[in-house]
Amino acid sequence: MHISGVGGIWPATLTPFTPDGRVDDDALAAHVRDVAGTPGVRAVVVNGHAGEATSLDRAERTQVVRVAVAAAGEVPVVAGVVADDTRQACALARDAAQAGASALLLFPPAVFAQGAGARPDMAHRFVSEVAAASSLPIVLFQLSRASGLAYSTDTLAQLCTDVPAIVAVKEGSDIPEFYEDNLRALRALPRPVTLLSSSNSWLFASLAYGADGILSGLGSVAAGLLVALHEAVARGDLAAARAVNERLVPLCRAFYRAPYLDAHNRMKTALHLLGRLPHPDPRPPLLPVPADDTARIRAALLASGLLDAGHSSSFPSP
Repeated sequence: MHISGVGGIWPATLTPFTPDGRVDDDALAAHVRDVAGTPGVRAVVVNGHAGEATSLDRAERTQVVRVAVAAAGEVPVVAGVVADDTRQACALARDAAQAGASALLLFPPAVFAQGAGARPDMAHRFVSEVAAASSLPIVLFQLSRASGLAYSTDTLAQLCTDVPAIVAVKEGSDIPEFYEDNLRALRALPRPVTLLSSSNSWLFASLAYGADGILSGLGSVAAGLLVALHEAVARGDLAAARAVNERLVPLCRAFYRAPYLDAHNRMKTALHLLGRLPHPDPRPPLLPVPADDTARIRAALLASGLLDAGHSSSFPSP
């Protein structure tokens, strides 16, 4: 499936587990069908941070891609490549291609946080070798400046220039100034490279800067709201965009707060409360969210209009 140049909403899906810790294929398929079936969703992403990819072994990551591809129908599936060495990243890229993925979401190795910014040749070699491992297009993940894993604007632009497989950037640098610099640099390239915002604390503002869409785990819970926000900004209807943003803010504040390692764990709890996920527990070392967090998530779902006050989940409370 052709994915180059596609903007819009790309939800990063979650990975459900059974009570004994196995990947729950049935729950995963239902989750992907639900998200992919949302009008305006242009692709679904698996095996990213939202999908607890680092807790999955290589075979499980391939399994997740296969299940998602079968469930997503005509909607392209983008497979995360999260690895700490180039050989493993290349192997994951080949696995994803063989399992039917339409593109890769390439994460920088964790070791890059120790100073790879001073060695742009290291990032160039890593990305180039993963690109050569399969014929799939690549979405490059630009992480936050605070993480130490962000590419400089110059490096990002050079990578997009030198590696034709890069068709999009997931922009999560998380600082408006850097975000705008990166956006301008991509727009100045001689070929189009899609920019997908991952600025979860200020999605409305990031779209106003001129993003082509959103790639976020928030879409696993509120894909329809993200579609509405993006479409309102695209047509210049700021009043409608503000109204949608008012519904999104409670969710963002409930999910994206310290400890941040629980962000996607909280989304699982939200889907459980909505009756859309049978078992919300993550894989250890992550733990189920505490009762006060569950109450906060329930309140956010009510405030967003996604949960009715009289709604009772079809699953037992976590």
